[in-house]
Amino acid sequence: MTQEGLETFLFDPANLRHRITLAEPVYDSDAPWNGVQSHNIVAEVWAGILQLEANERNDAEQASNSLTLRFVIRHRDDLSSITRLIYGGEPYDLLTLHDPDQRKNWLVVEAKGSLGHE
Repeated sequence: MTQEGLETFLFDPANLRHRITLAEPVYDSDAPWNGVQSHNIVAEVWAGILQLEANERNDAEQASNSLTLRFVIRHRDDLSSITRLIYGGEPYDLLTLHDPDQRKNWLVVEAKGSLGHE
């Protein structure tokens, strides 16, 4: 049962044509404050691309280029620790992960990566 006013998210499964890898961070058990040591692959899934957006910013005389991708994948319950995805051999930082209509059919994943040098 969906919430009142929440539209059904329609997506054709035939558009799941892109392979992405979902990964979670691994911290040093002796010194977790040192940050992420590496990433553990949680799943490799088929995804559809919903949106692609490129941005360029100039802050304090430093140029920064970024690429934001929005994917749709089949719903999974084991992705709460995901912080990174890999698409086309390039790493992307996870921005959001949500079920668009609360039916547990699909997940929309938004991720941001770098274009060129920052």
